[in-house]
Amino acid sequence: MPALFTGLITMVTAQLLDLGTFVTMIRRLGPRAEANPFVADILADHGLPLLVLGKVLVMLFVAALAVVLAHRASPSDRRVAALVLGVSIAAGIIGGGSNALVIGPL
Repeated sequence: MPALFTGLITMVTAQLLDLGTFVTMIRRLGPRAEANPFVADILADHGLPLLVLGKVLVMLFVAALAVVLAHRASPSDRRVAALVLGVSIAAGIIGGGSNALVIGPL
């Protein structure tokens, strides 16, 4: 299962990119810089620590789901595992990239 391990590492890296650029963005530009109203509401209502905890818990859930699906006998379950990781990787890259664009040049 080296592909699963690589997918998990890539997903975590992409999601940490999103988280790191998010924290930098709101520290430099304030919470209003966040375009996602769901994330902005969590940040306003509960603060950064709970938002980070939520992000970590979602990453753990995605990883656990992918591992369970990847170890099932059905080829379609393994394809769903790859899809779940792929979507999470894409979301992290897109989120991190959009945050970096908002931050602008250093």
